[in-house]
Amino acid sequence: MAKQKAIKYNYSGIKFTIKERHNKWWLDFYFNKKRVRRSTECLANKDGLIEVKKVIIPDIALSLLDHVTPPEAEKEWTLDDFSTEYFELQKSQLREHTLERNKAHYDNHIKPYFGLRHIDTLKPIELEKWQNEKLKTYKPQTVQKFRSILYSILDKAVDNDIITKNPLSKVLSPKLLKNFKNKEENVDPFTEDELSIIIKHADGYMKNFIKFMYATGIRPGEIIALQWDDIDFDRKIIKVYKTRMRSKEGDTKTLASTREVDLLPLAENALKEQQKITGDKGYIFVNSSKEPFYSHDIIGVNFNRILEKSGIKARVLYNLRHTFASQLISKGADIVWVSKMLGHKDVSITLKVYTKFIEEDDEKRFKKIEKMGTILGTVIE
Repeated sequence: MAKQKAIKYNYSGIKFTIKERHNKWWLDFYFNKKRVRRSTECLANKDGLIEVKKVIIPDIALSLLDHVTPPEAEKEWTLDDFSTEYFELQKSQLREHTLERNKAHYDNHIKPYFGLRHIDTLKPIELEKWQNEKLKTYKPQTVQKFRSILYSILDKAVDNDIITKNPLSKVLSPKLLKNFKNKEENVDPFTEDELSIIIKHADGYMKNFIKFMYATGIRPGEIIALQWDDIDFDRKIIKVYKTRMRSKEGDTKTLASTREVDLLPLAENALKEQQKITGDKGYIFVNSSKEPFYSHDIIGVNFNRILEKSGIKARVLYNLRHTFASQLISKGADIVWVSKMLGHKDVSITLKVYTKFIEEDDEKRFKKIEKMGTILGTVIE
């Protein structure tokens, strides 16, 4: 299972930290200035956590102290209870009309389904069914708004140790469901001439971003998460191990997406130009306030403006990644290397998306036939 965040738990003055390790709950605490770390042998799930808090920790405290004072019973939060607290906190962060709209979305589209449920009992499959039910009536972008409110409420519950993981994170969003095929199958890369025109009409960080994405194939969410420490100019390596969305950093799309990308000359040139804007500390690409981007959406908006100004057919930002792959493959680059650069799980994914760009004239094909024939040899009768 994915590693859980550390859980702080104070029992009779002993401050325990409960951590998941090797799929078991472990305890870490100090007593008489000595650190104690030990496995509870309880599985790292909800039932195991209850046993740790209700049985194992009290037993440890009783063995160490003459007198113990158990903590007050933990409140069992319903989604309605917690959402009330959540929206109260939002008063200082959102405009009044935005807050009221979000509350209305919650009351009309979330509360009737889950309001009375204990927040720690919500399961991904139930949330997926709810989302699918809403998609029968509303457009994906509208359901995305409902989902975003519920996601934020559950995220806040994680932050407050009420739940250990956001169950909605395991459900593909309507936006991703809508765009999944567009990203990996409906490929519409730019030509070299189009790219030259686009870059001529771009300036500032956008010019550097476009050149860098085209020269690396790195996903936009991964790019805005990059910091200068992730670049090894000496070894010509870019370390990609996180992505950024909704102002938060998380793991890359898949395990294979955590990778080292070779730093090609064009990408290095883009980084050198970007250093003139941001310096060489912190995030590589930042917004106008010199802060990391909330998401790459604004970059996509700016990219569309550049395309319009350039007279180039509108296409999503993600096609710069497709352009990187298709340009290299069409010119004979090793497809295994391209696949690793893209962070695909295996080369079959790369072939599925980009096979149509593997083009050969007769001269190349004849040479390959001759070479393959030599390798195969001749069967002697």
